[in-house]
Amino acid sequence: MATRKPTVPKTSAELKAQLAQAKERLAELEKRAYAEEITELINTTSIVADFAKIQARVKDIDSTAILAAVGAAVGIKRLEVKQTAPVERKSAAANKLKKSSTKAAA
Repeated sequence: MATRKPTVPKTSAELKAQLAQAKERLAELEKRAYAEEITELINTTSIVADFAKIQARVKDIDSTAILAAVGAAVGIKRLEVKQTAPVERKSAAANKLKKSSTKAAA
């Protein structure tokens, strides 16, 4: 008969870390839950046209700077807009080579 190891209560630091992770997961879930509704609302307003007008009027400005300024004007505190580099993917030719070499080996 196997005996179970007694459970050790979590420390406050562990609980705080677990709470922070849960808050991050909740924020991501909220984004996904409201994504479709927000997209519909944006499409029915003139936000996209206004953004295009701003880009046309000020040629040398980055779109992330416009978004950050709009967030500040709306009153969103601690808004951080980032633009990441596009993901490097293999070319279609490299994928075809890989597929043809595996078929030839079989």
